[in-house]
Parts: sequence; structure tokens; C-alpha cells
Amino acid sequence: MSQSNTDIRDISLAFHIGAPNTDNGQLIWSLRKDAQPLLERGVMIRRPGTYMTALTQLLRKQNQEFVTGQERDALLAGLVKDQAVSRIILTNSSFLGMPGWMLNGRRLYRNAGSNTAALRSLFPGNPCEFFLGLRNPATLIGPVFKSQSGRSWREFAGDTDFLNLHWSEVVEDILERNPGCRITVWCNEETPVIWPSILGHVSGLGDGFRFSGELDITRGIISEAGYERLEAYLASRPGLSENQRERVRALFLSYFHDEAEIEEEIDLPGWSQALVDEMSEAYMADAELIRHMPGVTFLS
Repeated sequence: MSQSNTDIRDISLAFHIGAPNTDNGQLIWSLRKDAQPLLERGVMIRRPGTYMTALTQLLRKQNQEFVTGQERDALLAGLVKDQAVSRIILTNSSFLGMPGWMLNGRRLYRNAGSNTAALRSLFPGNPCEFFLGLRNPATLIGPVFKSQSGRSWREFAGDTDFLNLHWSEVVEDILERNPGCRITVWCNEETPVIWPSILGHVSGLGDGFRFSGELDITRGIISEAGYERLEAYLASRPGLSENQRERVRALFLSYFHDEAEIEEEIDLPGWSQALVDEMSEAYMADAELIRHMPGVTFLS
């Protein structure tokens, strides 16, 4: 079945934009386990390596001069090849901004709005959605700082007030700069329990599809024995609803979680346990704020 040029602009684009150090690429790997059945339903997952160069070149060109409709269509056609596709999933945590500059301007991802708008305007005729996994800044800043080598702690953190970092500002910016695009948000801390729901929303298939990778995140933080028992329990009860399966995963995680995998060592200049606790409280209040923002689908 071939993709004709007339319907290329009907393809909806699902941009998974991060945050960095949340699922660490697992989204793509989990979805790719079902690449064929998803494609049969019109959903295409591409590895970032297959499109990031072309996408970045076009973003750069758009920044400096005019990008033609033909160039945009060619980029999409190159992604789709000749498959019948109604949705493409593109994922890259640098869509939000460069990790090394994450605290630039004393706030989280100051350019998130303009970066996502640039992405959006590459495909002005296509329906677009954004997907964002949040993470507590108290546990996120350390790994992001360590993942970059270009800037010292002083340059990276500047005089940021760590108690004043709000994901709600990031979400607001993205909504404001991308009218008509929905954004789906979740907390990384809840990912093991709600992973199938995340996969369902990103793929656009909802609860109606059972993903082969539904336990991928759980597997990393649960004991081997616990994982085997969970897998067997779910396999023996195929009739459970997604809500019931979610409760089962939560229960098994509370019994069998691997303390070493969950404990996070935070070692940053001038940070204390009291600061980490306060940051964590502020993050939870901020997530609650996002949950009630119009235009946001909040998974929890």
C-alpha cells in the first residue's frame, strides 16, 4: 500500500520531547517490540538515528531562511517511505533544549516553547502532539550535569534558585507557542506503574492494545523473582482491565522493588538533604498544578 503525496499532511506527529534522563530511550525500544502490529494499525516508530540529521538540517535552515513545502514534504516522505501511515512517533530529549543549558536564565528549559514551536512549524499542516515525562529537579540536575562536559558546575547552575524551578512554566510555554497541539505529561517517578498507559497514549492506540514491552520499566527496578511472579500472575489473568493490571504492578513493585535501583545518590556542590526534600515537595506541588492545566492530559 503506498503513501500518496496528497495525504502526507494528514499524518499526525507525536513528538516525545524528554525530559532527558527519564526513560533513557526505553520508549522507542518498548514500542519497537511491536513495530509490525503497530504499523498494521498505521503507527510508525522511527529510531532517532534515521531522521535527526535531516530534521536538524531543516530546523537550521528554517532558522535562517525559508523552508519550502517541497522540502517539508520530502522530509516526511523520507520518514514514511511508501508505507500507509497515519501517525509517526519521533523522540529526542534534545527537542526540549540542550541538556548543558537546561538551567540557562535561572529556570528550567527557557527555550522549550521556541524549540517545540520550531519543530511544529516544520510540519505546519500536520496535526501535532507533544509528550513529556517530568522528573524531580532534585534527582534530574545531577545526572544531566554529569552527562555534559562542556560546562563547569558554576557555568551550568549559575545563580539558579533551585527551589524556584517549575515544570509548569515549561508546559505553559509549550502550550502557548503551539496553539492547537495537545501535550501529554506524566511523572517519571510513576513510570513503572503507568508504562502501558504511556505507550498507549504515545502510539494513539489507548488501552485497546497490549504492548509486548509493558513491563520493560518494571523489570529494571524489581527483583528477578518478583518479576517472574508478576509476569506469571498477569499471564494467568488475561481478562484484567488496564486499571486492574496497573494496581497489580503497583502492588508487586511495593513488595519486590530493588532498593539499590531506586535509591539515588545526590552529590552536588552546596546541596543538603534539606534542600533536596524542599525541592521534592515543590516538584510535587508543581505536578499537581500541571494536572489541572487546560490542554494537558496528565497520566498518573
